Amino acid sequence: MTVRRLIAAGTLLLFLPVLPSSAQQTIPLWDYVETLPNSASSRYDDMTWLDPDRGWVVNLAGEIWHTDDAAQTWTRQAEEPNARFRSVACRDYPSTATGKEVCWAGTVVSSGAGNTSGMLWETRDGGEHWIDITHRISGTVPYGICGIFSIGDKAWAVGAYYGEPTIVRSDNGGQTWVGTPVGGLAENLVDVYFKNDMEGYVTGGTEGLGSGTAVVLRTLDGGETWEEVFTSSLTDGAQAEWGWKISFPSDDVGYISVEYNSSGAPTAKVLKTEDGGATWREVYIPGSNSSAGMQGVGFITPDLGWVSGRGVTSVTTDGGDTWTQLASYNPGTGVGQMDGRMNRFFVVNDTLAYGVGLRLYKLTTQSATGTSLEANPLPEAFTLDNPYPNPFNEEARLPYTLDKASMVNVAVIDMLGRKHRTFASRYLQPGSYELVWDGKDQAGVRVPAGGYIFLVDIGDSIETKRVVFVK
Repeated sequence: MTVRRLIAAGTLLLFLPVLPSSAQQTIPLWDYVETLPNSASSRYDDMTWLDPDRGWVVNLAGEIWHTDDAAQTWTRQAEEPNARFRSVACRDYPSTATGKEVCWAGTVVSSGAGNTSGMLWETRDGGEHWIDITHRISGTVPYGICGIFSIGDKAWAVGAYYGEPTIVRSDNGGQTWVGTPVGGLAENLVDVYFKNDMEGYVTGGTEGLGSGTAVVLRTLDGGETWEEVFTSSLTDGAQAEWGWKISFPSDDVGYISVEYNSSGAPTAKVLKTEDGGATWREVYIPGSNSSAGMQGVGFITPDLGWVSGRGVTSVTTDGGDTWTQLASYNPGTGVGQMDGRMNRFFVVNDTLAYGVGLRLYKLTTQSATGTSLEANPLPEAFTLDNPYPNPFNEEARLPYTLDKASMVNVAVIDMLGRKHRTFASRYLQPGSYELVWDGKDQAGVRVPAGGYIFLVDIGDSIETKRVVFVK
């Protein structure tokens, strides 16, 4: 059975919407799956399904959850507080000693510079045991693995959204992996998708998170070589932008969500190809302007799809020509569809699809009209103020405000993406806080004078602030 992360060829004909000109447009309805517990890190970051019964979801709290009965019940297979799981992929390998599924999970680790343990995890018994296999990566080891994709005995992983951009590849079912940097083509990588075992795509950014634009790379030889096929133009109001997630509903048509680092209100956008990935163009999403970085993107036909991030989810029924903002699901009333923080959509087969964000949702054949199409954006997870003093020579203070309880992760990287300091992850209640950096690295040694970046990853949002250290 073919499974897709809303990225492979095929359509969900049962879900094709009716599109009248009035506000009473009918669209497929996403139902909240109540059986999966709320994520300990605010949201779930990724998922994969092998068939309608077997699925896995992961989050930044180090949790891996599994169902083998079509989401009726869930088992927590892993709880590794220091493993911030961002990505997951599974394959059926009945010839293994256990006769069970093989899965990989990638993390964005909170470790010091040069510490790459816990980057890539594996199970070969369906998830009964997960082990760290980072030592199997030869060549370049990325600072994090943000996306994983597998076909047969081949698998590819990419990362990270900071540090040296690297594509990690296995040709032997995950027994060994080789990491190859692609600096010069990109400076950060977030997601990967392969149409077959030869043609694949990765997306990320042309520079570090504080600047640059989105980039799309393509390979036609299974990942031996890569070429740049598109770079975006910086959107008005954005400080930087980069590609986040990939969705191919057919061989010819594909979409990539674009994440922003901004202090204004740029218009959200996606990238779209109509010739199989050879060329791409920018498609803007009017109405989605509040911190408009987009993350999860999923199309079930070339025309019908959703894009979500930073509190707003938008839907299109005409391939991106027009968009409507959805009311977020309200757990108190049961009204609304999904939430504005979706990070992955996945088509299991032609009649079943899922999406994960703050919760897990299932696409049904029902229709939603009227009030469910009224925009009801979720509040921002946090507000990040400018560091002060800037420049500094003793201490730099970074004020931030949480609008909801969130897992807070802060690192200091240099302008080349190298990590110098990681602050302990903390789950904090709503309120105002201030982080203090004394200009020292993880070993307690003063860093060289120069420019540095506070990399702030809170729940489902990534922001950066620049600061200059002088001696």
